[in-house]
Amino acid sequence: MESSFHPIQGGYDIPMRVVGANIPYEWLIYILMLIPLGIFIYGAYRRIRIWRLGQGEQHRRDRPGTRIWSLISNTLAQRQVIRKPGVGWMHFLLFWGFVFLLLATAAWAMWSKINFPPMVGNTYIIASAIADITGFLAMIGIVVMAIIRYLLKPDRLNDTRSLDAWILFLIFAILFTGYIIEGARIAAQIKQSTMMEQILYEKSASPIGWIFAGIFNGSSVDGILLWHRYLWWFHMAIAFIFIAVVPFTKLWHIFTGMIAYYVRDLEPSHIRMVYNMEAAESFGVENIEEFGWKDLMDLDACIRCGRCQEACPAYNTGKLLNPKITVIQAMKEHLDKKAPYLLQSNPAPDENLALTEEKNAVISGSHEASLIYEVVTPEVLWACTNCRGCVYHCPMFIEHIDKITDMRRNLVMWQGDMPGEAQSAFTNMERNYNPWGVGWASRADWLQERGIRDLVNLLPEDSKDFEYLLFGGCAVAFDDRFKRVGEALVKIFHTAGLSFGYLGTQEHCCGDSARRLGNEYLYQGLAAHNIETFNNYGVKKIICICPHGYNVIKNEYPQMDGKYEVYHYTEILKQLLKEGKLQTGSSEALRLSYHDSCFLGRHNYIYQAPRDILAKAGAQITPLDTSGQFGFCCGAGGGRMWLEEEAVEGYKRINEARAEQLLKADPQMIATNCPFCLTMISDGVKASEQGESIPVMDVAEILFSRLKH
Repeated sequence: MESSFHPIQGGYDIPMRVVGANIPYEWLIYILMLIPLGIFIYGAYRRIRIWRLGQGEQHRRDRPGTRIWSLISNTLAQRQVIRKPGVGWMHFLLFWGFVFLLLATAAWAMWSKINFPPMVGNTYIIASAIADITGFLAMIGIVVMAIIRYLLKPDRLNDTRSLDAWILFLIFAILFTGYIIEGARIAAQIKQSTMMEQILYEKSASPIGWIFAGIFNGSSVDGILLWHRYLWWFHMAIAFIFIAVVPFTKLWHIFTGMIAYYVRDLEPSHIRMVYNMEAAESFGVENIEEFGWKDLMDLDACIRCGRCQEACPAYNTGKLLNPKITVIQAMKEHLDKKAPYLLQSNPAPDENLALTEEKNAVISGSHEASLIYEVVTPEVLWACTNCRGCVYHCPMFIEHIDKITDMRRNLVMWQGDMPGEAQSAFTNMERNYNPWGVGWASRADWLQERGIRDLVNLLPEDSKDFEYLLFGGCAVAFDDRFKRVGEALVKIFHTAGLSFGYLGTQEHCCGDSARRLGNEYLYQGLAAHNIETFNNYGVKKIICICPHGYNVIKNEYPQMDGKYEVYHYTEILKQLLKEGKLQTGSSEALRLSYHDSCFLGRHNYIYQAPRDILAKAGAQITPLDTSGQFGFCCGAGGGRMWLEEEAVEGYKRINEARAEQLLKADPQMIATNCPFCLTMISDGVKASEQGESIPVMDVAEILFSRLKH
């Protein structure tokens, strides 16, 4: 087979390169590559088998066009990755460097075997130059990422492992040796050329390789060819190692990420529905295999980038919850230990007792650890505020909140294990349909208290026709401070001539807190009552005051066939201002900090409407690093409004930490748009050095104070 050997020549009449030149038995590489490919396929097969252990139904096959676009835009444009610009763009360079080098390598291999595509002339120069430059940029990306991880050491990378360094080194070595090989080839061609013009095209085709060729200036042709030959085989060997280890390392995210981009949840922010509850034999998730296949795949997709950790208010205030480490990675470690046991219990049709060796590798009893008491502990689960920072910022679309809620459901509805405050809130919602526990019959009394009863079409007493239903929520009815917000909003609507009705005592709690605390049964009872009431009155459009009610009615009631046009009041106010039905009259500028509600912002992407309203009211919003998509939670979401928060030594409570951020800009006022946020931020400001000197007001109150009457 020595006849297959092609020497490196000095140059060619048409720009080109000969694949495998100077490599005896180069054809062997196509046989040897079957070894790493076989290992890769075996590893991928085993990981997919583990995902298929999942019992939940997560088909994710709807809207294929949208899913294909998600796959393309997030894979090729790295859209989700570059949300964090610095390291994101370095990853972008690494990704595209590898893509172009892979495409170029495949194109040259095909050309050498079947003469297509024609990698000669300008096609060769352009393709080679693109691969050469992008590969070098990929090396820069690796160096920058290594500097970030090992020199700058940001907290989000607080679980760096030795394997991380070896992976970076392996990728860098593959790229670096490729350039040395290319440099050796060009150097050999230069030394063998009778005229420099014969090889000058390589200066354009391989600009980085041309630079590396300088390394061999003082070497003989024989020495260069020997180095080229040895390095070529070494380069192929480490490239094969890369292929083989992909399914067994974090490199597996290359493929799990692409799958995640296609099967991600395309629905609006919502908690997964539990159907046929009366027939259920258990509730929530108690064992890792009870999650759906997408949940299990999420564990492999996690690349431990720490963006979820960086955004988590619980972690940032010292709690045990860390969405990366104490949730996703803890679950992954548990799954990896339990998988051999589960696979032996569910062998593939063609699989024999070869699994015994894997089973023996499992530490005795480790697979029996309790998911919700030893792996992801109750302290971790109850710390979550459902702020959605983890989900929103994850480059792999991992669904942390659904996993946490499923485990909370098991604690509450199956184990009967929950904080005492949660049990009190549930009792209040069961008996009086509100978490405050105030008698349900007084739900509409706030209208009389605030002197606005005559401005409201109270159903069924007034029974006037209306365009919108005002879903006041529990806070406006039972929280004395928020009643003032309700008053301002009703007066604004009256001024604008908006046609709306209000259910009063017929309105029950929206159920958000019950559901997110894990009591799905209670949630569905409350939601079913509200849906039936809405339908009885022929409701089509709903205005919600509270973002939590807005989110649950808009995004989660449709799971129970409660489908309506749902608006947060800020959306309506913005429209009324735009239509000229409301006129602001004060010219005095007001400097304020604005707090984004998580359930209005990251859950529903409403960022601009409140800001536009405040701007119309003459407010100048001070810029904050922690605003918009990077907003910091007030600490009350996920049902935590009803749970006590113990401050961790050396840290503030979440609401106090948030208040400190908002006060940093020295505002005259702080603006909110949520009853929970109003309470939490007000308490946080009171605990600060400013005390009560900085007022905390709702957007509706601020606008009402600036209206022309």
